[in-house]
Amino acid sequence: MTSSAALLPNTIRAYVIPGADINADEFIKPCTPRRNWMSETPQKYIYKCIPLVSANTMGWELFNPVDSDVTWNGGDMNTDISVTSLETHRFGMTSHFGCGMITWYVPFLFRTSPELGLLATGPSNHGRNDAVALEAFIRTDWLPFPFTMNWRLTRKNKTVHFSKGEPICRILPFPIAMLDETSLEIAELTDDPGFLAEVNAWGSKRMENVAKQASDATRWLKTGEKPTGEGVWNSQYVRKKGKGAEGFLPHQTLFSCAPPVDKR
Repeated sequence: MTSSAALLPNTIRAYVIPGADINADEFIKPCTPRRNWMSETPQKYIYKCIPLVSANTMGWELFNPVDSDVTWNGGDMNTDISVTSLETHRFGMTSHFGCGMITWYVPFLFRTSPELGLLATGPSNHGRNDAVALEAFIRTDWLPFPFTMNWRLTRKNKTVHFSKGEPICRILPFPIAMLDETSLEIAELTDDPGFLAEVNAWGSKRMENVAKQASDATRWLKTGEKPTGEGVWNSQYVRKKGKGAEGFLPHQTLFSCAPPVDKR
């Protein structure tokens, strides 16, 4: 039994909704770096885009529990949306708000420590062209009620399918005070000559790498010789910058969110 004591800093607790007899592992897991469409790119080159892969690993994903088809006729009422599911499921897709929006009631009531809220977004870089996830920031530090995850259909009179096990939401802890306490300054880059020199050096190296990639790609088409190293990707961001033994300092490029610990 989980204690009702105040949460420790930087802690998220997911209370299971009463009566929800679920296997938590089927509903929530840490985000992972891989995406089907990314794996299908030539030589899986898109995984070399470290900022994109980093975003893939931030937070935890919630999953659709049942295969469902949904059609919207363009009207504003919730009855203008038709949902057909393979089986009846308490936490499956439903029509609640109307206006082309579909809703999932999640099986958890999330609580966070006082300094955190939860940003609920669509699953990172799992894009689709028939529906868009609606993002929300929830004050889970005090709200005694579960939130819903909502998507908006983008095509009228088209049946849209959501598969069982498909991620429908990503939750990401976010410091409540950070935005209000953060300032944004506008400045001339030329007023910081040291940083400007870094910018120019980085840009020159990047253009050199881009030129090599173009040359190697041309040679690949002509001779069949596949490029390697900088001919495939630009490693500057991975290696960062600095004065280390090899001229670069390590830095974190991926995140590893901990699997939920079931304390029921």
